[in-house]
Amino acid sequence: MSTFPSPAHRAASPRQASYISTKTGQFAYFDSQLGRPDWSGRRVLDFGGNVGTFLEESAGRVQPSLYWCVDVLRTAIEEGRRRTPRAHWIFYDRYNPQFNPGGVPGLELPDLETRFDYILAYSVFTHTPDDETVELVRALRSLLTDDGVLAFTFLDPDWAPRDKGHESNVRWRLNSRSLGKAPEPRPVPARLDAVVEHAREALWCAVVDHTLVFDARGPVGPCGRYDVLWSPDHARSLFPAAEVRPPVAPERQHCCLIGPKD
Repeated sequence: MSTFPSPAHRAASPRQASYISTKTGQFAYFDSQLGRPDWSGRRVLDFGGNVGTFLEESAGRVQPSLYWCVDVLRTAIEEGRRRTPRAHWIFYDRYNPQFNPGGVPGLELPDLETRFDYILAYSVFTHTPDDETVELVRALRSLLTDDGVLAFTFLDPDWAPRDKGHESNVRWRLNSRSLGKAPEPRPVPARLDAVVEHAREALWCAVVDHTLVFDARGPVGPCGRYDVLWSPDHARSLFPAAEVRPPVAPERQHCCLIGPKD
């Protein structure tokens, strides 16, 4: 496995007991990437939707009774159910190295007993190994209606927004602090520059705790941080049928749009 130490060293955390996301903007992001569709009467699966911020931000354009949220975080599902009991909340006890290290490896998707017009996954496969991503995308596509769309995000390591100091995604992830951790000293600029330059040419890399990894093979053990970054070319190699779209401001994530399984 090819690795490069990252500037921000931290000890791995064996478990991530709970994580209620405060991220906003998911509805606006997917609404834009999908061409501002008519959401009325559409069944939506928010895969990895945490507490259902997407539904809250839809402001009634998505009906709660037609919204399903599946997540590997039991606490998020319980909180989402508390906030919007008319929606469908499903805990998916599948292993994830960062968010559910106590889960079941390779657990199949739960039977949701319906098909969906839209299946959305925001920042889900940015924390998932490639082989599992391909498996899960295949399973999710089988849940689409005949004209349904699966939309999921990925992070291009070399992409940088024009209005935020041109900080690339890989530099941003290496500079970020892990969830719930105390602030860490900022890395030495020269050290960070060397890491970022090494990642610029990579089709795939991942931040695994304090290490930048350049080999997508092999299982990933429990860790405090697991951030996966792909180039658009790598995304197309994994999903040749997908349309790859650039980020929409103010987001950093590219989007893959793909139809039902052939």
